[in-house]
Amino acid sequence: MARGSNTKATWTAPEGRGAFGGFIGPRNLVELVRNAAPWLFEVAAVESPPGRLIELGDGPLGWWTILRAADRIEATEAPTSAQIADYFALCCAAHFASVATYVPTDVDAKIRRALWVDQRDAGELARMVAFALALERWDVSGISARIVPTNHGPVSGHDGERLSVLCGALIGTHGAEDTTAAARVADAIESELAREAAAFSAAAARKGGELEALDLATVLTHNAGDVMQALGAGEARCVPAEIRLRFTDLARERFDRHGGAFGRAAALYREILAAEGHRHYPLREIKLLRAFPGLLLPLGPRLDTWGETLARWPSWTAPQRAEVVGGIVEGCRKVAGQEGYYRALSGFERAHPGGLDGLAPHHGSATRHALKDADLRKKVALRRESFESSLAKRARQVLGA
Repeated sequence: MARGSNTKATWTAPEGRGAFGGFIGPRNLVELVRNAAPWLFEVAAVESPPGRLIELGDGPLGWWTILRAADRIEATEAPTSAQIADYFALCCAAHFASVATYVPTDVDAKIRRALWVDQRDAGELARMVAFALALERWDVSGISARIVPTNHGPVSGHDGERLSVLCGALIGTHGAEDTTAAARVADAIESELAREAAAFSAAAARKGGELEALDLATVLTHNAGDVMQALGAGEARCVPAEIRLRFTDLARERFDRHGGAFGRAAALYREILAAEGHRHYPLREIKLLRAFPGLLLPLGPRLDTWGETLARWPSWTAPQRAEVVGGIVEGCRKVAGQEGYYRALSGFERAHPGGLDGLAPHHGSATRHALKDADLRKKVALRRESFESSLAKRARQVLGA
């Protein structure tokens, strides 16, 4: 996306809390995306095609087309069925645009449950189902650094978000007793789970595929959790028990499903990666990280390259670079057991002239003190090759091959 004029939507009325039928107003929702990914709104303005928001989601950049047209929906205390469908499309677009940033929007429950339950019109429900089925065509490569390339296609946490929306569609279609549409949705869920399982199984079986398997273990465990949250909710009771049993608890029991791939992925995650699966709250405080898509956080714990990027980021001054280092050091203190932040510091140490100490005049006293810690220094000094070799060895031991 080329930089250019701002694409700010042109609402006029202010929005209060719960401005859209008790949910966050559309204007406030778009502002949350702007806060999370300001660079999205610094691109050359392109007019979205005419139509309702629910009609704009088709195509690779459907999420961006919807966000650009967000001012077509207004806040209202009592939304119609059509407005609920359009708001659902906006929530999906906002969530997909921000979920891999440092401050994702909190609309998960809306797109996986609430808006499906609220939809009472059969025609609008059909539009929402078609929208959910088309999400697989959305290209999120420009808004996520956590995509794992595989021979079965790219796999990422965005696939889990899509699965949770499809689970919402199961709730909506079964609630409306539309068994034909429900069957289509169930097939789409099954197909995506099978694809992810095949990607993991192939990496786990391949000599030298251990690090890919670890990345996929993080993604699959997250995605199985998304499905569980959607279908484990009270609103999902309308979905027949046999269908819920088919898709829930993939990472915890009945590993005959999908060849046990989700169970093996969960074992890897539990034994090696659990401490890395936090929500990176310390990094949310570093606003400098939100300014450019090239600063998006990859999957941990292999964050050496990301640390090198921070050390070389061309537009930062030395005090700004020190501010980022200070935030990561604070993250090391706050998140027990994780290794990713240390790896980021290790990459920074190698790439920055003078290493971390080269910024000493700009570090605060707490950061200077922390950087003298012997344990931190030992972890930072560990060579990337040694760290990743040890990681791969541990993965192979857990996989039992």
